[in-house]
Amino acid sequence: MQPQNLNIESVEIAAAKKSGVKLFMARADRIHPLASGNKFYKLKPHFEYAIANDIKQLVSFGGAFSNHIHALALMAKDYGLQSVGIIRGEQEYASNPTLTAARNAGMALEFVTRKEYQLRHGENYLAELQKRYPLALIIPEGGSSQLAIAGCATLTKDINAQHRSDIFTIASGTGASFAGLVCGLEETQQAISYAVLKDQSLEQRISSFINKEEIQANEYSIEQADYGGYAKFDETHLEFILDWLEQTGILLDPIYTSKMCRRLVEQLTDGQFEKGTSITMVHSGGLQGWLGMRDKVIKLEGESSWDLIQSYLLSE
Repeated sequence: MQPQNLNIESVEIAAAKKSGVKLFMARADRIHPLASGNKFYKLKPHFEYAIANDIKQLVSFGGAFSNHIHALALMAKDYGLQSVGIIRGEQEYASNPTLTAARNAGMALEFVTRKEYQLRHGENYLAELQKRYPLALIIPEGGSSQLAIAGCATLTKDINAQHRSDIFTIASGTGASFAGLVCGLEETQQAISYAVLKDQSLEQRISSFINKEEIQANEYSIEQADYGGYAKFDETHLEFILDWLEQTGILLDPIYTSKMCRRLVEQLTDGQFEKGTSITMVHSGGLQGWLGMRDKVIKLEGESSWDLIQSYLLSE
């Protein structure tokens, strides 16, 4: 399936109007029907590398509700390649919406304990995994490789080709998408990473991804936006997402972009950006994550709220 053009939309919210900041959103969530958001930019170079080197199988890692695993499985099917997901957690997760879609796309799922999953970056573990899958390309969790960095640098260039902002923002898990975004910056532009995990190693990891000879440290910063931890989701956060949807007509995912936007609104309210500043937020997709949250949404805000979210998902 061919990707769509990346659209940059003006975002009108009360906090931005009051602060005099111009907000825009790069709708990467709409760029590809299979791998929305940053996943398209992170995964596309891996598929191109696999095809160029006659590699038929891709192996990667993720949790039971991983956007990365979901996108990898569906794109692999589209490219005619095999895929294997090393999944953190129990076999019972296989029936959730994310992994059901991955299995239906042909991905073989291998469930491992949390202890074993912690070994996923180790050289010995990866060497053993490569022996088990000798013809496969092993992709790090989240697609976080140098190929992904180059792909996400293209995202910055695609945005700048349409609209040039002073600041770019994106939610970060592993930090690879943000590192790529930084690598694509033009002179005087800055970028902010909104960290959705409590991860003390994020800053060092982002730094390791970036060519320090080309990038100055003051060109980027990291803002904590975990709101209790990864995948933590409560009534206050859901209310923010629904309010954002009402103000903008844009649905945010429950884990990544919504936390970035929430923290950004707090910064706007506190007057942390100069009047006239132009900010482009990257909507990194992940809307499939809502499919496993129906019961939680109904419990927190009632069936009407779920109907609103579901109607948006069905319209995409």
